Amino acid sequence: MPTPSSCHLPESYLAQMRKQLGADFPAFLAAYDEEPWRGLRLNLLKLKFFEGGLGLGETFFQKSFPQGFNAFTPVPHCPEALAYRTDLKPGQTLLYLAGLFYIQEPSAMYPAALLDAQPGQRVLDLCAAPGGKTTQIAGAMQGQGLLVANDASPARAQALVRNMERAGVRNAVVLTEQAHRLAARFPAFFDRVLVDAPCSGEGMFRRDAAVLKAYTHNKPEACAAIQGDILRRAAETLKPGGKLVYSTCTFNTLENEAVVEGFLAGRGDFSLEEIKRVWPHRDMGEGHFVAVMKREGPTDAHSPAQQPGAKYPAEFTDFCRAFLHTLPPGFPVLHGDNVYLQPQPVDLRGLRVARSGWHVGGISKGRFTPSQGLAMALRAGEARYALDLPEACAWRYVKGESLEHEDAPAGKLPAKPWLLICHEGHPLGWARQVQGRLKNHLPTGWVRG
Repeated sequence: MPTPSSCHLPESYLAQMRKQLGADFPAFLAAYDEEPWRGLRLNLLKLKFFEGGLGLGETFFQKSFPQGFNAFTPVPHCPEALAYRTDLKPGQTLLYLAGLFYIQEPSAMYPAALLDAQPGQRVLDLCAAPGGKTTQIAGAMQGQGLLVANDASPARAQALVRNMERAGVRNAVVLTEQAHRLAARFPAFFDRVLVDAPCSGEGMFRRDAAVLKAYTHNKPEACAAIQGDILRRAAETLKPGGKLVYSTCTFNTLENEAVVEGFLAGRGDFSLEEIKRVWPHRDMGEGHFVAVMKREGPTDAHSPAQQPGAKYPAEFTDFCRAFLHTLPPGFPVLHGDNVYLQPQPVDLRGLRVARSGWHVGGISKGRFTPSQGLAMALRAGEARYALDLPEACAWRYVKGESLEHEDAPAGKLPAKPWLLICHEGHPLGWARQVQGRLKNHLPTGWVRG
């Protein structure tokens, strides 16, 4: 999609920014005629298992990006991220399909960085789709604690689930609820809450013509009313001593400072710790507003909202004994034929649920079939039988092709095994030996045309 230039900007928006920026306005306007920054953020859930950590040198990128590190610039506020302005296509690489990085606009990395989620905490990402900030939070949590990712739109939540599965997130549930229902179910429950609120999207104008086309002069006012209500509801889910981050990708003060000030005026138990503004003419990125707030009061732990536990299904444990080295940890939850693992038991009854936890597979006719989510969250060493494919064969696999029996290590396969298919040591999905061939088990939505 072509980048909009300054001559296509609405007059009402230009008048607003001219008043807001004063002498800085010409530099701001000139930024619209420049190539925008793009970014990719390395997945800390997977890369620490790749060649010993983040000291990857040239080997990590060289195969997919012949330009090497010369094509990238470090993102100052996100140590695991790189920015670029060249014509790269990182989404068309096997490294991306294996979930080793997430493509994300650099300024959009600020909210999760300032949230400062820690391993073992309970964290809510209230407006989470499509999952950029969620996967960044998951990397910071390192698989420890509980991550609740919510988006009120079931359709948008599908992309959220897909991105979390590709990233290999194990410790999350995905909901599609309204903020007031979460406030009622999880009062003073979370250590961290992120509200990346729906907004007028003024910070997206340079890189997304569709957002610019949908903009109207009264959209900021309409968004501000929604944002204020969401923020008030979100605050109820934060426990004393916890951190609440409110962010938007828009510039106007009505949706930013005014929303935060209105919220704080009615809440004596919250204090403002920091406000960060990102401008396209000053910073690396399209633009973001971030406010960090803390809830005051005693920090006594709040008891988790638990649901009755279930036992590990025998079909699942049989599969694990046969094809994995260990039984994955978690609290089993069964929905129909589907098996989920939660990092801690959480009562989701009565809520709209997209994923009850880590979806590990399904049971049918007494047999367990492993899921794509299980494959993507495993390490190659956790599977008893893993097949690491060279690049050409790996591309055949992600395009949905079955593999020939000779692609597997000769004499090392038991009858009809499940194989974890990998590239460069990182899982891509499952295959199963059927009549001398390795049948491709990639879900339809994962196959690359």
